[in-house]
Amino acid sequence: LMTTKPETRFWKKLKEVTPRIHWTRIESTSSPGVPDLHGVFKNEMGDSVMFWAELKCTRVKKISITPKQIAWNYSYNLAGGNNFIMAQALGGRGVYIYSGSQARELSITGLDTPPVAIVPYPWNQELLLRCFDPVLHYGDLSPIGADT
Repeated sequence: LMTTKPETRFWKKLKEVTPRIHWTRIESTSSPGVPDLHGVFKNEMGDSVMFWAELKCTRVKKISITPKQIAWNYSYNLAGGNNFIMAQALGGRGVYIYSGSQARELSITGLDTPPVAIVPYPWNQELLLRCFDPVLHYGDLSPIGADT
């Protein structure tokens, strides 16, 4: 039996708890740095919210982010894009959500980087939607949920 990678399990759980988000999973070797997922949903005001998300899993505080992922996330965010790095600490159950603008800092200081939000376990679709909606809480560095 093949073992499922932690990021694959993370993706499957994320998809399961967010039925309101239309997800597209990207497996791209032709465009290094492009995040793993593209999501879209309608917020409470009926506006479409589109975003990119890079999934990361770690057993320690360090987060492995390639230079191309750092460059893509930083430049996309600088251009006004809505993009995130979602880190799951294996053994812990919370999801730490970072703005794409934090990619370089995250590669250096790992989970010690202040997240945009922490979504505690069990994950909740409404908390996740709030994190991805740039109108609500985007850029607010105070966690929305308990530390895990």
